Amino acid sequence: MAVNVKEALALLNRALPLVLLRAGIIASAGFVMIVVFGILLFAFRPAGGVSRCVATTIVILVVLGLSTGGRMVRHFFLFRIRAAMLFLFSGCVVPAPTLTAAIREAGRYFQNHSQWQSLNYWLRRVVLAPFCFNAQAREISSLPHFWKGGKLAKLLNSGVLGQAVLVLAFSRRGSDIRQCACEGAALYLAFGMESRRLAKRWLGLSVFGFLILVLFLGMPTWFFFSNTGAPVWIGIVLAAVIAWVLHQAFILPFTLAGVGAALLAETKDKTPDRDICDKLNSLIPAKAMTVKQQH
Repeated sequence: MAVNVKEALALLNRALPLVLLRAGIIASAGFVMIVVFGILLFAFRPAGGVSRCVATTIVILVVLGLSTGGRMVRHFFLFRIRAAMLFLFSGCVVPAPTLTAAIREAGRYFQNHSQWQSLNYWLRRVVLAPFCFNAQAREISSLPHFWKGGKLAKLLNSGVLGQAVLVLAFSRRGSDIRQCACEGAALYLAFGMESRRLAKRWLGLSVFGFLILVLFLGMPTWFFFSNTGAPVWIGIVLAAVIAWVLHQAFILPFTLAGVGAALLAETKDKTPDRDICDKLNSLIPAKAMTVKQQH
């Protein structure tokens, strides 16, 4: 399965400090989950341990606290790290130090999580067209090179491709993220055939990497738990959680870099169709309002 690994590594290197910072935050959440499973393991020991009722109460409180804290971090900070990472993927240059400058730049484009979430949802709908837009807007998908694949294939790839379109939008170097997103989406719809093909391959590698992590972590965990008399299901779920943390921290950014690099190369020196931009602009949600940069 041939993918553009060299180009993906080049993009990943542009945002390496942000990738590592994001990985550290996700790893911290994973560590808390390991503590939760440690409490479960202690409670379910064959002999001794605390009351299962007490352990269950502790686990519920820890999970609720982790969920609340995770939502706060995601709503007020983590989305800016993702946006800044994609901003650097696009090749835009920021003053030193790169880490703080890129996060500040992303904050100018997206002032809150609602704008970020709304625009990304709209980009996924563009990828999924004509399934998600109304009949009047479905003519966008009549372009000669538009992806004619099935709905399931588009659904599975919509997240990665939507983020790649956002990388392309940042590369337009405009002050209006709404207009840049429309131009990036227009370029993707008209010229992104190779990127769509590579996205399926990158998604396959991403899923394969996750399964390998689960297998690599699950086998020794199963062996350890089964020999200590503890419930094996706790070990299997723990292995899956750790695998998910590693996947989100390292494999997902690599996948985004690969698809983003392909789309940037495929649309280089191309001009977006103004009519398509206008049609897309009329479909963009109100929450993803125009955010002007202050220079």
